[in-house]
Amino acid sequence: MARSPFTTLAERPLGPPPLGDLDWSLPEIRQIHSFLDGSIMSSFVRHHLWRSWGLCPRHTWAFGQCDIEIRSTQPFSVGILYEDLTDRAARLLGSRRPAGWLLRQLQSHDACFTCDYLKIAGSVSFEPYVIALHARANRRERTLRQLAESRPVWEERTCPVCFGGAGPPCRPHLLAGVAQPDRAVAVYLVNLTRRLEAMTKSFTWRGPTATAEERAAWVEALGWFGGWDYPFRALAEAGNE
Repeated sequence: MARSPFTTLAERPLGPPPLGDLDWSLPEIRQIHSFLDGSIMSSFVRHHLWRSWGLCPRHTWAFGQCDIEIRSTQPFSVGILYEDLTDRAARLLGSRRPAGWLLRQLQSHDACFTCDYLKIAGSVSFEPYVIALHARANRRERTLRQLAESRPVWEERTCPVCFGGAGPPCRPHLLAGVAQPDRAVAVYLVNLTRRLEAMTKSFTWRGPTATAEERAAWVEALGWFGGWDYPFRALAEAGNE
């Protein structure tokens, strides 16, 4: 069943902020491309991402789109990073700690890398190759195709607060206090970690063929960490309701 994003602030439960324009800016593309092109492998960067639980909601989805459109043609880096983050979240929520302590640990304790870059990007000039990458990324052709193909799996697993799905409450809504963490969320994340691992392996030479559930894992991971507006809006803006 197709769903639409909440259209007014009154209709939107507390949770992730609006994503804004889904066409990413030149500075956003420049930073995320450099991030994908090597920075993500740095131990300093990985420790920062552990503290921040990835990127902010807007740049969580920008990262996924850029990985598919201008880096790997598949969500390969997304799979590597979010297998790690999802596993950490699963182990955290599976512990027998009080809910308040769990939620404090689940909060971001460092800044979003891309948001930090945007604070200084006004003085940066952009090379022609960045302008070309910017145009390619914002066409979203591969991303839309993958979203549409995997929609039968991920749509029913959306956050019940975001869109009334049958999945677990997303991290932004847990942090907003709209829902409480429980072991069912941890069990879901354990399963999602396994599917992300299988998806990533399927992109390697002689890797196994991914199932439909494994191919949808990247959408579920970004939805759980960054909220679910993006896939519905991206498909709707492309005329695929």
